[in-house]
Amino acid sequence: MTLPTLIGNYQKKQTVAQLQKFYSIMSQALNRAEIDYGDMKYWDFGNNNETIKFFNTYLKPYLKIIKTYEVGEFPTDINYYGTNGTIANGYGAIIDNPKFVLADGTMIISIDLFPTETDHAINILVDINGFKKPNKYGRDVFAFSIQHEKKFIPAGIGYSSDIESSKEEYDRDWLINGNIRGCSRDNIGFWCAALIMMDGWEIKDDYPW
Repeated sequence: MTLPTLIGNYQKKQTVAQLQKFYSIMSQALNRAEIDYGDMKYWDFGNNNETIKFFNTYLKPYLKIIKTYEVGEFPTDINYYGTNGTIANGYGAIIDNPKFVLADGTMIISIDLFPTETDHAINILVDINGFKKPNKYGRDVFAFSIQHEKKFIPAGIGYSSDIESSKEEYDRDWLINGNIRGCSRDNIGFWCAALIMMDGWEIKDDYPW
């Protein structure tokens, strides 16, 4: 293998390891919260003005947070990009959310309520290397969802996306090409964490690296 190939393979493995660790940390935190507050299906997900209240109640006490950036305290010249190279700051209202840095340097960059006609989800965006580049979906930025019934899962499953384009279960082709949020070079990459998880926590050859 050439040196660039070896470096790329190493970076992919590191990315998957960090992503899997974040998934485990969040799942454990929510499991502990359920011990204190009961089954998640009975939790109050609130409204768009109460997402931080949700975070402070059900997540913050169970996470090791070493730094908090309130709105206005973090760099304002950072843009987040989709896998297709377009600016994607609007997903999860990233620039309007506080940031929470975990003990390993992973940073929760957005906590956003996704309401539907029948239920709600809390979408969580994470940057696995903080403010460092590339700040790109599928590389260091990934999306997850907290849902009443499905608990903590990657975005793209259940009702974490447009109501008319949600999928109740994993569908690989859908996660790649389902709509603009798909994990491909033609789309945004909002669903890349779901694709990695579905592929057995691996980055396959058709992944938009």
